[in-house]
Amino acid sequence: MIISTIYCLLFFMIFRFSKIGKIKNMSKWTMPIAFSIKILIGLFFSYIYIYSIKETAEPSDAMRFLEESRMLHAVFFKSKSDFFALFTGIGDNARMIHQHLNKTFIWDAGNFTLINDSRNTIRANCLFHFISFGSDFVHTILLCALSLLGIQQLYISIQPYSKLKPVTLFYSLLLFPSLLFWSSSVLKEPFLILGIGLFSRACLSDLKLPKKIVIGLLGFLILILFKPYIILCLFPGILFYLIYKHLFKQRLTPSIYTVVLMILLSILILPKQRQKLTDNLSIKQFNLENVGKGGIHVYGVNGFYYFKPCQYKNIKIKGNYLELIHPSDVMFLPYIAKKNEIPKKIHLKITREKWLIHIIMPGTKSYIKTTNINFSFKQLLFNIPEAITNSLLRPFPTDNGNFLKYPAMLEAWSIILFLISAIYFRRNTTPKMKGIVSCLFIFSISLMLLIGWTTPVVGAIVRFRFPAQLALLIIGFILIDPSKISFKKTKHE
Repeated sequence: MIISTIYCLLFFMIFRFSKIGKIKNMSKWTMPIAFSIKILIGLFFSYIYIYSIKETAEPSDAMRFLEESRMLHAVFFKSKSDFFALFTGIGDNARMIHQHLNKTFIWDAGNFTLINDSRNTIRANCLFHFISFGSDFVHTILLCALSLLGIQQLYISIQPYSKLKPVTLFYSLLLFPSLLFWSSSVLKEPFLILGIGLFSRACLSDLKLPKKIVIGLLGFLILILFKPYIILCLFPGILFYLIYKHLFKQRLTPSIYTVVLMILLSILILPKQRQKLTDNLSIKQFNLENVGKGGIHVYGVNGFYYFKPCQYKNIKIKGNYLELIHPSDVMFLPYIAKKNEIPKKIHLKITREKWLIHIIMPGTKSYIKTTNINFSFKQLLFNIPEAITNSLLRPFPTDNGNFLKYPAMLEAWSIILFLISAIYFRRNTTPKMKGIVSCLFIFSISLMLLIGWTTPVVGAIVRFRFPAQLALLIIGFILIDPSKISFKKTKHE
């Protein structure tokens, strides 16, 4: 408690008295007040996802990130060479993981992608342990400070393009519920908003070229390390903006036609890449559906066998092992996926063999039924309306979930109403503003499609989609003209 208080006071003073906390045309107390608000939300997040469920059987992602980063941190004092190998990923091997991190869940899930953002989050929290002195809440404080800097940079980026008062714009960004809540956690989102803020500052602000490059590369690196799919969703919007600005000299209609034509041609002339994208999205959907439904993964021959909850009647569990008591059709997932290798159904007969359990997933309360892509590009296209609906409008009142679904539902509809109002009360926009708005809209649609295609869990949708919602919110901030809004007639009228 004492350590946490010292850190809170330290950052409060930094934001109040240093250049880091200064924002042009804003009070010197803006950043300290904003930091205090984020700390309060950080406490709320920690209570919900860490302190109130410490004794439960199923820990949250926040608890796992903290605990596994603590395990990695402990390796430093056992073997500095092993720590360096595990921390950097250079020279690490199965022996090190088995010896030091065999009780992990997120880390031990494997390194199946080129950039493992979950392991990078563990690594970042591992570094924080060197200065947190055993206090978990210090991690929250540090990440609240980093994400606040991201919000500050984002505000500085978009303020010249908005007619809202500076104080209104800043606090609208800060108090955007999903952004405020998730960026005040020990998850990936604080790094996400820091990366977005720095990248936006480099792209939109009037900085000297060397400074633009440094800030832009830093933001890009943070996004790649902690949320690489955000960069993938940014790419179509950036491509559009480059075509709009340089090829058609800020003419909107031919720029849109060109981008649409490029997408259609890519689909037609690149069948292998089209199928690879479809396969990757299908596998991602399959994995997240397993998380949503729950189930058991066991170590089989050359891969995992996955038993759905409806198949539990066919198995018997003894300790850490599973035994088949009735024949069953299960999904097979290879340990190391080869090129174009996908999960497949296999039939298991009754034997005396017992399989070691890899993981038992309890499932989630907010699981929703979605249409499976099933490795079909045609089905992927047919799923577009469902994907947009789920990612934009969920949760519905009839969806399962806890009390947090109601604020999320209110937030989703409020953003849509605000965007409609901003379009109705829109200002005259410059060609540059039209390009920025189009770029943000394309990014938002790209991210919502990705989430809607792959995520059948409402709780995950709400957490993953807030960058897309943030983009829509910024579109509204740019378009709206507050002077056109009048709630009552004046005497002269």
